[in-house]
Amino acid sequence: MFGPAVAFSLLICMSCGSSPAEVVAIEVDNSISVSPSKSTMSPTTTSTTTTTSTTTIAALTTAVTSPTSIAIPVETQPTITQAPNTISPLTEAPTTQPPATLAPITQPPAPSDPVGLRIESEHVGGYNRDLFADWYDADRNGCNTRKEVLIAESLDPVQIGSSCSITGGRWFSMYDNIETTDSSSFDIDHMVPLSEAWDSGAWNWNADQRKHYANDLDQPFFLIAVTASSNRSKSDRDPAEWMPPNSAYHCEYVRIWIEIKRAWDLSVDQAEHDYLAQKLASC
Repeated sequence: MFGPAVAFSLLICMSCGSSPAEVVAIEVDNSISVSPSKSTMSPTTTSTTTTTSTTTIAALTTAVTSPTSIAIPVETQPTITQAPNTISPLTEAPTTQPPATLAPITQPPAPSDPVGLRIESEHVGGYNRDLFADWYDADRNGCNTRKEVLIAESLDPVQIGSSCSITGGRWFSMYDNIETTDSSSFDIDHMVPLSEAWDSGAWNWNADQRKHYANDLDQPFFLIAVTASSNRSKSDRDPAEWMPPNSAYHCEYVRIWIEIKRAWDLSVDQAEHDYLAQKLASC
């Protein structure tokens, strides 16, 4: 027990978690002297009590002056340890390219049709010779198409005079095995006649195309010098209807016929096609 006169100060240290210590000072009034009451204590008791009080005060004094701190935890929050967020690196699926597959190199199959021309029925009607231009001088050298063919097909050199007059020369008609030195007795034949060309697709051409076809000097023998009689005999007939009297020329004739129709994208009718295929098979 402390007497009423005992006064002391306490320093209380409060600690909260990791925060700095909070010190609370509790002060007690020590201005009142401590003395035993005369009315209640005997001398013997007084001595003992005084000694005890003195000892107790000394102990309290020591406690007060001692740098002892009382730690009073205010409230300790449990430390929450959050697991670190681990972000896995994005792993892209490997892109697998399909193996390159090269198309096999193949040769186009041999055509089953040796003629190789489209088969169509002939166009009916509308043909007129005036729809195709007559001979003209394409290169402006003074010689028209007829003269150019005679010069080119002469077996002997020719002399060319004014206005492309021709002297000398010798010509051979492949249709009928006739030779001449008189160019006036020979015609210039359209291997594929103009009327046949019309029925095979030229009906759909413009005027310039027809003019070019009638004077086509781009390939040899598209236009050919032959006897007038053989040319008139042939007229506008196709190979299924007429062939040159010279049988040795038949294979060459059908090959040139097919070449001309391919060059000008002309069709053949069924009878014409079948005859050409049969003739080629025998050549």
